[in-house]
Amino acid sequence: MNSEEFDSPDFRYEGTDLKIITRSENHPDLPDDGAIVDIKGDLNLYSTPHLKNILGKLVEVGKNKIFINTAELNYIDSSGLGAFLNIQSKLMKTNGFIRICAPTRQVTSILELTKLKTMLRVSRTLEDGLKGKL
Repeated sequence: MNSEEFDSPDFRYEGTDLKIITRSENHPDLPDDGAIVDIKGDLNLYSTPHLKNILGKLVEVGKNKIFINTAELNYIDSSGLGAFLNIQSKLMKTNGFIRICAPTRQVTSILELTKLKTMLRVSRTLEDGLKGKL
């Protein structure tokens, strides 16, 4: 899949509180079966289904190494965390993963409070995530 196909509405969402952009750019550290998902805004009960849909489509097209850029994610609730865990469990069966990259202080706090930081791969920056640094 080339990066132009990621411009399709299947791989993007823009709502009032949340924006999701998926990209598969030519980056030396991005695997061929990888994709970057930028999430901006609030991930909650109402917006999480859009993320689940996009992540599911990525898996369908063979992207099983997903780097979630949360540098501009202001808020995440249990439904958003559940979406991450759900896709992580599916990807583990295909030697894939999701990596949470560049979490804000708010997101880091929630991951630590729920003990999910140990279950999900978390990298300090997107660059670190792409290089495999946790």
